[in-house]
Amino acid sequence: MKRVTELTAILGIMALFFLNSCQSTTQLQVLQPAQFKIPDHIEVIATVDRSKPGKGAGSFFEGLLTGEEIGQDKNGRRRAFDGLSNTLTQTPRFQVRHTGIVLPGSKKVNRFGRPLDWSEVERICRQYNADALAVIEKFDSDNFRSVKEKTRKKKDKEGNEYIETYFESRMKMDLNIGFRLYDPKKRVILDEFTVRRHADASGRGKTEEIAMNDLPSPRYVSEDLGYQTGMDYAMRIAPTWVMVVRDFYKKGKRETKKQMKTAAKYAENGNWEKASKMWEEILENEPDKKTAGRIAYNLAVAAERLDRLDLALSWAEKAQFDFGNKKARSYTELLNRRLNDVRLVDYQMPKRP
Repeated sequence: MKRVTELTAILGIMALFFLNSCQSTTQLQVLQPAQFKIPDHIEVIATVDRSKPGKGAGSFFEGLLTGEEIGQDKNGRRRAFDGLSNTLTQTPRFQVRHTGIVLPGSKKVNRFGRPLDWSEVERICRQYNADALAVIEKFDSDNFRSVKEKTRKKKDKEGNEYIETYFESRMKMDLNIGFRLYDPKKRVILDEFTVRRHADASGRGKTEEIAMNDLPSPRYVSEDLGYQTGMDYAMRIAPTWVMVVRDFYKKGKRETKKQMKTAAKYAENGNWEKASKMWEEILENEPDKKTAGRIAYNLAVAAERLDRLDLALSWAEKAQFDFGNKKARSYTELLNRRLNDVRLVDYQMPKRP
């Protein structure tokens, strides 16, 4: 049974290697729509951190109970603010004003407090010439660490079996961050939303202390999760650029092997127009249906890279329906979603007179 398992693993690795040798990858940026449309009159957003625990908050005692490191939430809040601000900076939808304002928030760090007074919202917006405020309203990180003694059978150099004792540590962290988006013109809170993130880590050592020290610092984990959570909320309210990966084929049959390789080189060097022209020339005289499907698929990828999405969909459908390329089905679905996203982003962008 062990030999069969090993053989299966080897065959899997060989198949993966063969697949990778037949394909190459390319990256492109696509504009991902927000979760909902922000009113057109909002063009400039100012960011504020209001997640600092208010007076009387029991965060110190909560930290003792949940194993938080000193400064863990403070640094996590700062990184959440960075993630929010930096990601909003990259959207074509808004201009962003980084105020650096830190205000005390709720006494209960895991709950929303009362909203900011509208007079305060209006004052900050006037000061920074902004149309809305994106505010971090609450921040709470809880981490739990444990260690267990374990044993396993081992053999020494002489082949004698013995029992080894070791310790295995685990850490779980939950992050809970709340955001509000204030519209002072309409005096409405456009959005009140909680973003949650979770992380797990494990460690091992000969002693409990070594095993616990093998875990990452909760402070650094909180900072990393905080930044990601700030990014998550920015992507909720604003169309943002994201990097995606596409595969394409670089090998064909013997007759077209050299041409396919040359076309792939053009694509890998970013000359998609030249690669497309070569693939179209190969496709005109390609008798092999499988290779033709691969070429049509490549032409779809090239059209997407050149931001010709309708043409990309046409080639992907041809690869799927005319030549039976299996990968083209999922790619066709993906391109349909992309086309819908483009329409959605256009709807979410403000309409200029």
